[in-house]
Amino acid sequence: MTAATNAEGRVRDAAPLVVLGALLVVAAAIRIPAIGLTGHVGDVLVISGVAERMADVGPLRFYESGGGSVYPALLYPYWLLGTAFNGDALGVAIKAMAIPFDLAVGLLLFWMTAWRAGRWAGTAAAALYLLNPAVILAGPVWGQIDAAGTLFMLGALFAASAARLGLGAALAVLAGLVKPQFGLVLLPVLVLGALEWRRTRSPWPMAYVLVSALAAYAVVTAPLLLNPAQHVGNVMYVSGIRTEASVHAPNMWALAFGYEHPDTGLTVLGTGLMLAGLVAAQLPLLRNRDLRTLLSVGSFVVFAFYFLPTRVHERYLFPAMGTVAPLAAVSASVLGGYLALTAGFALSMLYALADTTPFPLPPQWEEVLLAPFMVPVLSVLMIVAGATLVVQLATGAGSRLAGGPRA
Repeated sequence: MTAATNAEGRVRDAAPLVVLGALLVVAAAIRIPAIGLTGHVGDVLVISGVAERMADVGPLRFYESGGGSVYPALLYPYWLLGTAFNGDALGVAIKAMAIPFDLAVGLLLFWMTAWRAGRWAGTAAAALYLLNPAVILAGPVWGQIDAAGTLFMLGALFAASAARLGLGAALAVLAGLVKPQFGLVLLPVLVLGALEWRRTRSPWPMAYVLVSALAAYAVVTAPLLLNPAQHVGNVMYVSGIRTEASVHAPNMWALAFGYEHPDTGLTVLGTGLMLAGLVAAQLPLLRNRDLRTLLSVGSFVVFAFYFLPTRVHERYLFPAMGTVAPLAAVSASVLGGYLALTAGFALSMLYALADTTPFPLPPQWEEVLLAPFMVPVLSVLMIVAGATLVVQLATGAGSRLAGGPRA
């Protein structure tokens, strides 16, 4: 092999990394001015109050009275922001915090996809997330950091696919402590632990999973003096604040009733459907445990929580922007469903912002967006896109991510 051939190979290998670096720069450049857009004013005010309380009383006293946050893992970065900023500057800092987490998700997507399907596939997966308009709307525009939960969720799935179930369990618990719905990724990790227990006829694999999960919980919550019963009580209380069948989520409940219909008489049915969906989501693990399967199962879990129960908010679909991206990067059919889901997700968040906040949209756009036909149209789009992705992933799409790492 000649020196010229070696040099050409090095350039070829480096090209995806150069593109990835450019993607990260562009992604940050897009997000920085997006911080200045009026997002969800109410959410930013609530988070500002949490940050200020942490700065005032510290972690040991946060939950003594008035501290009912169900996002304990986020209290630490909010504590830093509350200490360093106040007033309008604090609100800007809260919105900006989504940016480093978004960039971290992009890097993780590159790494995990490249590990199975090569660097160009990894670059494509990162691009689908980093340039995703729905991701930008949900983070630096809206003022939430769902990217943090998505980062830990993807890490849990990646670790589980590499048979590192203890690490997967710890990351899954961290995801749930960012926001409770992200913690559902613990389900496939527990299933894999149970399957390993059955295979080895030893309880140690499951014990390792459980100890790792408990250790992760303790690391986050011990400085807050937050016991599990108190945390569950906080989650239950918050879940009962909004009792609409759909809280601006264009799912089957929105299609049937719109956004303002109370879920009286529907809660038990929705919960039952969700539980059935979560159980069905684990079935692929009985056949395979590779990255393609884990990402598919993670996506099914997100869909089950978004499309089936009542009281779902519009942003609860966010982690699917991460779990489906690697599969879309290696499958044209999955890419089509991903783009349709992204479009519906972005429009649903624009609808929620226009309907509940002074979000700056041209009057003509707002008139169309808030027209009576938009909710059923968005609901049909999202349901069809979600169902299509479920069928595609259940039938083996994205097979380049199956098997072992690429040589």
